[in-house]
Amino acid sequence: MKKSISLLLLSLLMIAPSCQKPKETTNEYNIVPQPNQLVPKEGRFELNKQVRLVTPSDASEVKKVADGFAEQLKQTAGISLTEAESADGKPAISFVVQEDMPKEAYRLSVTPTLITVTASQPNGFFYGVQTIYQLLPPAVYGKKLNKKADWSVPAVEIEDAPRFVHRGLMLDVCRHYAPIEYIYKFIDLLAMNKMNVFHWHLTDDQGWRIEIKKYPKLTEIGSKREKTLVDYYYVNYPQVFDGIEHGGYYTQEQIKEVVAYAASKYINVIPEIEMPGHALAALAAYPELSCDSTQTYKVCPTWGVFEQVFCPSETTFKFFEGVMDEVVELFPSEYIHIGGDECPKTAWKNSAFCQQLIRQLGLKDDVTPSKVDGVKHSKEDKLQSYFVTRMEKYLNGKGRNIIGWDEILEGGLAPNATVLSWRGVEGGMNAAKAGHNAIMAPMPYAYLDFYQEDPEIAPTTIGGYTTLKKTYSYNPVPDDADELVKKHIIGMQGNLWREYMKTSDRVDYQAFPRAMAIAETGWTLDANKNWKSFCERMVTEFERLEVMDTKPCLNFFDVNVNTHADKNGPLMVLLETFYPNAEIRYTTDGSEPTNGSALYEQPFVLEGNIDLKAAAFKDGKMLGKVTHKPLYGNLLAGKPFTVNYAMGWTGDIFGENDVLGADPTTFGLTNGKRGNNASYTPWSSFAIVEGKDLEFIVNLDKPTEVSKVIFGSLFNPAMRMLPAGGIAVEVSADGQQYTQIAEKTLKHDCPETGRIAFTDSIEFEPAQATFLKVKIKNGGTLRNGVNFEKNNGPEVIPAELWIDEIEAY
Repeated sequence: MKKSISLLLLSLLMIAPSCQKPKETTNEYNIVPQPNQLVPKEGRFELNKQVRLVTPSDASEVKKVADGFAEQLKQTAGISLTEAESADGKPAISFVVQEDMPKEAYRLSVTPTLITVTASQPNGFFYGVQTIYQLLPPAVYGKKLNKKADWSVPAVEIEDAPRFVHRGLMLDVCRHYAPIEYIYKFIDLLAMNKMNVFHWHLTDDQGWRIEIKKYPKLTEIGSKREKTLVDYYYVNYPQVFDGIEHGGYYTQEQIKEVVAYAASKYINVIPEIEMPGHALAALAAYPELSCDSTQTYKVCPTWGVFEQVFCPSETTFKFFEGVMDEVVELFPSEYIHIGGDECPKTAWKNSAFCQQLIRQLGLKDDVTPSKVDGVKHSKEDKLQSYFVTRMEKYLNGKGRNIIGWDEILEGGLAPNATVLSWRGVEGGMNAAKAGHNAIMAPMPYAYLDFYQEDPEIAPTTIGGYTTLKKTYSYNPVPDDADELVKKHIIGMQGNLWREYMKTSDRVDYQAFPRAMAIAETGWTLDANKNWKSFCERMVTEFERLEVMDTKPCLNFFDVNVNTHADKNGPLMVLLETFYPNAEIRYTTDGSEPTNGSALYEQPFVLEGNIDLKAAAFKDGKMLGKVTHKPLYGNLLAGKPFTVNYAMGWTGDIFGENDVLGADPTTFGLTNGKRGNNASYTPWSSFAIVEGKDLEFIVNLDKPTEVSKVIFGSLFNPAMRMLPAGGIAVEVSADGQQYTQIAEKTLKHDCPETGRIAFTDSIEFEPAQATFLKVKIKNGGTLRNGVNFEKNNGPEVIPAELWIDEIEAY
């Protein structure tokens, strides 16, 4: 399937831009994130055993940073630096303290005879060293001796400081436990790109991963689930499980060591302890924390949002106070993340205790919208605010502040809380306008569990579609933002929810290279960001990832295929690769592209059905893998259309940054691309009312002969969809009076469950049409709780129609 990164990068070493000119005459600055001020200079500083290492005598932590650099250089280059009190006219690397610089700022001056790192704090020196690493060969990130590399640093003057104080990634270890060894590697990858926050999501419905000595059953019971869901959540009903126990947790000693290791790289570890929702792992261990302790609770083997939540009782608060007493001893972070997201209120509405507490607290439903978020909140929402505020006060008493997901805005925000905005940007903006600090981690930009390459060939994810370019395009604080917003948005982070990431390699694949785009957005001023420059610097970044035994997504080296029709224009085929200055070569007959195949220079008209294959080439060598995408140029390709139902899901991908549903013309029905079994992304959904068929109408602009219609529909009863039950074709000269010319009942050999795409066709005597109407019947009905997950709806419902690519010939 995927070419291994090792083989890929070995081939790239011969063709990367850095090798096109002799090293001694070409200085390169492939630094990620981009420094905010960089002035290239001529010449290079050669590293050898004569080089002195000069550090301040009264700054032990700065010396520790310098010594760490020297140790890594000795291990990878075999060069031992000589410690000295001064350069004394010899080649030297000198660390100089300047008190008036910002905490994380640094200056780096490289001449042929001297490297000077200047900062006021150890953080700044550390980031200066990270920049030096990125000016050295990628081998410096390894653990092996490499004497063949060019151990020299290009001359440069850099003055740099981060845009935001919070720059990080969140790693969920509840859905799938991450081995402790991977946690260390993850921290190394954060440090490489000057991130300073590791948000560690430690508790959830699917597992409690932190040892709490006062409550041993949290790990004895809550850290293990008896089985795990197989495949995507909505593929099968009843759902299929692997039957294998999954467990794991981190001891307090392990956590202390991780926190200390992160601190040595100036990374703050923020633990997340979920409340009041996402509680099942804890309730399995201590059911008295629920609103109904007579129930039996289990650590959840599947994903989602569950009604079983913590009860806001004194028992629960005493429990969380005990938990937090131990958490604050383990994590010196100023912030403790308390979750606060996705907490259904059903259990509270049905609880006599909760309703009595609501009356006692004087909580009432809003009669006017909240000034913070413009929403009317229920008294149960306000009970959640009471829960969060009470825990905030307890943590404030221990010198800590809380962070919560943007739902903590609902019902009133705790006084000193920081909001982590995930449901788009509105939560963070609203919090900032209300004078609260906010961190931006919005969908889709920062959700690294989304697809980043064509879902047809990618491993299963939770859904969505966020390319490297899309992630890079995000600006957390627009230039025209309110002054309060500019003041209170303090950072950005990416989120890695691990429902579909069973292994560490899958985490690598989902996180990288998009995490580098987040790092640059967090560090580099928006005015200094440049997509083309980022791609040029990323070529070397992939080499660094290879040395660090990291397995990123390699779509960067491949070709992305899009189609698009401007108003009244033909359907065009657009090919793109992120690799800088690469050639795209393609074929349309299904043959493998070579360096002699057609060169893509600009979008071309889709004419007829083609079997497109494309690949990126550099200096005659193929960079990545071949992209294969059959395209169907038919009478409807690129034509705007009307339908008599609203589209529930629109899966077409088009736009500067590749956004689902961004194409306002063809959507997923006339874009020349058929749907597939792999994901829902390319499909369009319609909630069909019984007795009222889907009607799809296209204006062909002139009388046109039509004799065949083809379309696809999807079978997946767990997602409430059945393939089409029938098709009828009507034609019209004026768009008013239609004549039916063909009709067909459709039968499909469907399995009991799963997801399968069907392609159906209807042929008829050639007919003239200026307007073409295709009527599609839904596939029948489905039974609530039998064919799909039980809900509060009727016992029998009409199946939805999920359609892709309606074609006419």
